[in-house]
Amino acid sequence: MSHRIGDDVNVDRLTGVSASDKSPSPPVDGRYVHKVGTPQKENLLNEFRSMFREMFFPDDPLRSFKDQPRSRKLLLGVEAVFPILQWGRQYTLSKFKKDLIAGITIASLCIPQDIAYAKLANLSPQYGLCKPSNPY
Repeated sequence: MSHRIGDDVNVDRLTGVSASDKSPSPPVDGRYVHKVGTPQKENLLNEFRSMFREMFFPDDPLRSFKDQPRSRKLLLGVEAVFPILQWGRQYTLSKFKKDLIAGITIASLCIPQDIAYAKLANLSPQYGLCKPSNPY
């Protein structure tokens, strides 16, 4: 709850911030209006570059490797785009067996479900198999 400048209480009861720390605009209908400035407009090239970096490297994987040689940076960039290069070395036959069992289990549930959804929509069963398996 904010207080008007002329109030006797100098500290906001909810936030604990004194009225002198805030810079509110004059009240409108008894409420304060806090104006926020608009950000500066970037040129098109900088905006495209930042969108590209955010899309393909959201966590900026090369940031912690600034002092690495160029070949190491390239390898780290490729590993960021293709993560199998990182965890593929530790992938064992027992993990493959577990993944295979999980895949067969999901397929045994999804294929009949897809056929049933097609029949529910009065379509041929093959149309249910051609759609994405997750109906949500």
